[in-house]
Amino acid sequence: MPLLKDKTSRPKPSAPVLRKVSFGAIAKKQEDARSNYPVLPDPNGQLTVIAARIIERAVQIEAIGGALDIDKADLKTLATPFYFAQASGKLEVASSVNVLSPAGEVLITFPNRYGRLESEAVLLPILGEQTAKFFRQAFTLEIDGDKLPADNAQDLLDELQQLFGRYHAAEALKVKEGIKPVPDFHTVRHAALTPEQNLALNELCPIIAMIKTKPRPKGGA
Repeated sequence: MPLLKDKTSRPKPSAPVLRKVSFGAIAKKQEDARSNYPVLPDPNGQLTVIAARIIERAVQIEAIGGALDIDKADLKTLATPFYFAQASGKLEVASSVNVLSPAGEVLITFPNRYGRLESEAVLLPILGEQTAKFFRQAFTLEIDGDKLPADNAQDLLDELQQLFGRYHAAEALKVKEGIKPVPDFHTVRHAALTPEQNLALNELCPIIAMIKTKPRPKGGA
């Protein structure tokens, strides 16, 4: 009589619990385990003194850094009206203004660096119909919107959204948009606008100015 096979001894292969993608050679991020640290032996108490000194000096540096930031901000604010006044009507403008002191020189540099505005509405009272001459829309859509061909940008974006929509992935698209100056705004603003207009614009879209120091040489006059 043939033996009966136990059908329960061989479970049927089941489908994978999770559907996963393969990352190939991409390195996986290791879990950061930072819970328990060994304590460095300090039989003579020397390490404790050094550690305490580091903490104390770090607090001092933080306090000095905060005071320095305030002084730099004040100096930028006070120097900006002079910068626009002396540059008014010029096509070639000095990039910096200098402040002299017995301790040395402080250079306030006004580079071609600006932040973004959320809307052009705040610019209209100052520039009116000229707004489009000096400012433009800027956006990032996981790609640099500044490098898209202006004449075809909308068609490209429409097709991109349709493509993602076809794969039910429209929510994966994230856009960051705003208003920023045109490329030559930093150079033409002084000849095209009054110092008052430039000051008003700087309140809305400030130049990201920088402070550089040049200590006075020892023994110098």
